[in-house]
Amino acid sequence: MNGPTIGWDVGGANVKAARIAGNSASSAEILERPFPLWREPHRLSAVLAETAERLGGARRMAITMTAELADCFDTKRTGVDFVLDAFGTAFPDVEPWVYGTDGRFRSVAAARQQPLEVAAANWMASATLVARVFHDALFIDIGSTTTDVIPIVGGRVSACGRTDPARLQTGELVYTGALRTPMCAIVRSVPVRGRRCRVAAEHFAVVADVHLWLHGIDEGDYTCETPDGRGRTRPEAGARLARMVCADLEMLGPDDITAIAEHVARAQIRQIASGIRQVMRRLAEARPTLAVLAGRGAFLARAAAERVGLVTRDLADETGTEAACAVPAVAVAYLLAAMAEI
Repeated sequence: MNGPTIGWDVGGANVKAARIAGNSASSAEILERPFPLWREPHRLSAVLAETAERLGGARRMAITMTAELADCFDTKRTGVDFVLDAFGTAFPDVEPWVYGTDGRFRSVAAARQQPLEVAAANWMASATLVARVFHDALFIDIGSTTTDVIPIVGGRVSACGRTDPARLQTGELVYTGALRTPMCAIVRSVPVRGRRCRVAAEHFAVVADVHLWLHGIDEGDYTCETPDGRGRTRPEAGARLARMVCADLEMLGPDDITAIAEHVARAQIRQIASGIRQVMRRLAEARPTLAVLAGRGAFLARAAAERVGLVTRDLADETGTEAACAVPAVAVAYLLAAMAEI
C-alpha cells in the first residue's frame, strides 16, 4: 500500500504523531499534544482524530504506547485495550499495526492477546531506528517524564529489560525527565544560604521550574501543567522553587533560587549518570564510547553522558529537532513504511 504513514506514540501525558509521505524519517511532519490521559480518558479518541486531521490523515498507521501505565487503568491489559479501542473509534476504516518490545508489528487483535508485549514498547522502536545509523552507541532519550538508556551493539538493540519493572532494575529506564518530575523526587534537601534545608514533600515544583530558571528550557518548552496552576514565566518558576523550602520570593532572592536550582539539576544529572554506568557495567568489553542523544532533555543527557566519559552526538543532527523530540512516533512510522516497501 503506497501513501503516507502516521506513527503514534500515545503516552499518559502527551500524544505524539509523525506523518511521513514515503519511507524517509527525515521528512516526517511532527505534532505533539500535551494530554493528561488520566484526567480525561474519554477524550482520547477525539484527540487522536483531531491530531490526524491536522497532519493530513493517512490510511496506514503504526502505534506504540506508554499510556497503559496511567493510573486511571487497573492493569496494563486494561490500558492497552482502552488505547486500541480509542483508535478503533477514531479511525474505523483503518487497521493499524501495533509495535512490540520484540521489535515486531502485530495486528490489533494480536496485541490484545499479548498486552505486555506492546506495553511501553516505544523505546524499542526508537532504538531500532537509531541502530540503523549508529552501530555501536548508547542511545539516551530524555522526554518530559522518563529517561531511556538503550545500548546498541553491532547494529542491534542490546537491551536487557523488556517490561518497565525489568528496565528500572537494569538502569535502562530512569524515571526522571526534563519537565514533569516532582522536585521532591530528586532531592531531599537543598542549600539555603550556606546551610542544608529539607524540602517539602509536596507537589510545589517540578523539574521544569528548575530548568526554566537555569535557562535549560524556555517558556515554550514548558508544555506540562504547572503545579500551582499559575504561569510559566521565570519569576513564577522561581516562586514555586522557593515554596519547596516553604518560603517565597520575599524571603529568598535570585541567588538563593539559583543555588537551589543548580543543586537539583546536578542531582538529576547524577541520577541519569548512575543509570548509564549500570548499563555500561553490564556491557563490559562491548560498551560503546558514543552516546546518541534525543528528547526534550537532550541537554541533560549530554551532561550525564559526558560525566561518565562518553562522546556525544545529537540525533537532531540526523533527523531535525522536532523528530528527535518525538523519536518513537517517527520510528514506528518509518519502520512500518519501510516494511510496506518490501
